[in-house]
Amino acid sequence: MTTTEKLVSTWDACFDKESGWFPPLERALQGLTAVQACWRMDGKEMNTIKELVNHILFYKSQLLSSLTGSTEAPSTDTSFDAGTRVIREEEWQETVEKLKHIHTSIREKLSALSDQDLLSDLDGVTIDQSVSNLVLHDIYHTGQIIFIRRMQGSWSV
Repeated sequence: MTTTEKLVSTWDACFDKESGWFPPLERALQGLTAVQACWRMDGKEMNTIKELVNHILFYKSQLLSSLTGSTEAPSTDTSFDAGTRVIREEEWQETVEKLKHIHTSIREKLSALSDQDLLSDLDGVTIDQSVSNLVLHDIYHTGQIIFIRRMQGSWSV
């Protein structure tokens, strides 16, 4: 297995392929409503699932922009500045679809790279390291999302 194939396999595992070690992000979001995504425990300063998803989306957008040379991604993460407004179901579903689309677009870019390409500089680190860091970032926040779902009673093992 090449380095590229290993990296793509890891990329898949953090989002939509069961690895056996942890649930993928897509599964953590499955069946989640907009109300549940915006839920915050009363009196607690904690992030909502919506905020976490937007945060993940911000960094995936940054990576995709870096890989494609695009300047379309926002330059500042405002995921946690949106307040407590509950969004409409359509807005939530659009956010989840955008996340899937960007994740898939990155996967396509990664699949086309050679092992040598992965060693290229991307914002001060190699592409390989940047993607590996983002995988760990996604896994961390997926754990938070599952924890929040368990607290609200919307996660079944």
